[in-house]
Amino acid sequence: MKIGLLGLGTIGSGIFEHLQKRDDIHVKRILELLRHPGLEHLETSDYGEILNDPEIDTVVELIGGMEPAHTFTVQALKAGKNVVTANKLMLSHHMEELLTLAREMGVQYRYDAAVGGSIPFLYNLMRHRTADTLTGISGIVNGTTNLILDIMQTDGSDFDAVLKQAQKEGYAEANPAADIDGIDAQCKIAIASAVAYQRYVRPEDVATEGIRHITGGDIIQFKGMGRVCRLIAQSQVVGEGVITAYVEPTLVAADSTEAAVRMNNNTITVTGEYFGEHTFQGQGAGKDPTAFAVELGLRDIMDGVSPRMNPLPDGYARVDNDKAGHRYYLRAAVAPGVEAEKLSEDTYLTRPLSVQAMHDLAKRLREQDPKLFFAGIRD
Repeated sequence: MKIGLLGLGTIGSGIFEHLQKRDDIHVKRILELLRHPGLEHLETSDYGEILNDPEIDTVVELIGGMEPAHTFTVQALKAGKNVVTANKLMLSHHMEELLTLAREMGVQYRYDAAVGGSIPFLYNLMRHRTADTLTGISGIVNGTTNLILDIMQTDGSDFDAVLKQAQKEGYAEANPAADIDGIDAQCKIAIASAVAYQRYVRPEDVATEGIRHITGGDIIQFKGMGRVCRLIAQSQVVGEGVITAYVEPTLVAADSTEAAVRMNNNTITVTGEYFGEHTFQGQGAGKDPTAFAVELGLRDIMDGVSPRMNPLPDGYARVDNDKAGHRYYLRAAVAPGVEAEKLSEDTYLTRPLSVQAMHDLAKRLREQDPKLFFAGIRD
């Protein structure tokens, strides 16, 4: 196999280093604007040199973001080249187009690295659904937010201080919005749900709340409740072609599986009618874990795995978050306007509310209190 590598950043450099140890996968060209000593003979700033090279049969897209990643991917598939990616943002918004195009062109589009990092989650999700009906997915799918919450929980630091430290140590991006606002998790649960339920899921239909406004005071309240806060992404089948799908800070029991997930690790549980629950844990992000997942995608192409296990989803799921609900912890400078137990001057425990009702309520209250924070309570 000869590949064209798009991007030599953190993950790109990781997969390049991995592949140097193999003799069956060769990096022929690297699309990169910056030059790296010793790699000048491989690097190019002209994508056409990769696209038009008949020896390159597979493109590894590690640019990230929406564009030019989307355009480059479409062009590669139309040119009859396989594509491997870790780009969950672009994939979640163009999944139908890309999977359909790959099938029409008779090539493979592998995206296992987009959800779960080194955890072989999507691969096993594809396998599970061939023998069972999958009914739910739930877990921690963003390592950056889990790192922040875990440190806040263990040493009492405030959010801003922990975020700055995570950025300094390379765990969080200079612009951390995709992580701390839940967008990364939103994209991942949309992708995973499409694979599990064989219905595409629009990311914008996934109700999403991040951890941007959590404080040390909130953490103290949670400890008093015997709870640990984790950012949980979840979806569940509630009818024919109907699912719930949302991302929320969630208060779990201190002895729960999610509470035991430390630092930047991930844990994801899938539920099936026959097998019950299977939980996958491991490193969900980072240079080597994600490079490992990309390398597995390349091996799957060589072994012809994808066409057997990954049929195209049938239409779009209808997301109805009025079908899911629970109590909520709410910190707001204004009265919530719903039945709730008052914990302190500005914190409340609501009665059970639907997920949709809580997210709508938070949107209204934020007009008066932009720093509002809420978390679901798992009973």
